Amino acid sequence: MQIEFKNISHSVKNKTIFNDLNAHVSSGRCLVVSGRSGCGKTLFFSIASDIIRPDSGQVLVDGRDVNTMNAKDYSDFRRDLGVVFQLSGLISNLTLEENLMLPLNRHYKELGKSEKYRRINTLAEEFALQHYLPQRTEMLSSGQASLAGLARALLLKPRAVIWDAPMTEIDEQWGQYVLKLLMQLKEQGTTLILCSNRKEVIETLADEQLELNELFCFSEF
Repeated sequence: MQIEFKNISHSVKNKTIFNDLNAHVSSGRCLVVSGRSGCGKTLFFSIASDIIRPDSGQVLVDGRDVNTMNAKDYSDFRRDLGVVFQLSGLISNLTLEENLMLPLNRHYKELGKSEKYRRINTLAEEFALQHYLPQRTEMLSSGQASLAGLARALLLKPRAVIWDAPMTEIDEQWGQYVLKLLMQLKEQGTTLILCSNRKEVIETLADEQLELNELFCFSEF
């Protein structure tokens, strides 16, 4: 999935955060968005994942404007996009299994229950979460919740993954595992957009880097 941000401008409470911002990431490559606290990394994440529409400009996916997609194309876009929130975004009054079932029920209604449970259990085992499936997500540690958020994003085998503040709550051992997993996803053709200042993320994964500051410097490695 190729994603392009074209002439993006956006203000929050009459304060201009982005002014004619441009960036792009090609299929199978990684764009790391970095910058000091408060510069707009989470806002960029929200625009990239279509949680927020910019005041002006276009987000193009494989050359198509997200804002003008028809219902089917937009549904396909959402299915192909894995979104990982900084604070996991899990629904606290549901079990972990119910949280993981939500995207499958929305986008793969034709799948049988046994196949849905198989996919959930496979990813839960990969992240050592299988024993927590019947429990509410409030029982998870912050690190486990982050891993569960990643697992949920990967359930649909997305063509692109967008992650706000990756691995902030994940310990070093799991962090190394996740870095290797993200590298494998890149090698398989998955596009990555990671909003992070972490040195290991930039050095290990970045093909392009968008430094959010007054100059909106866009660097290609």
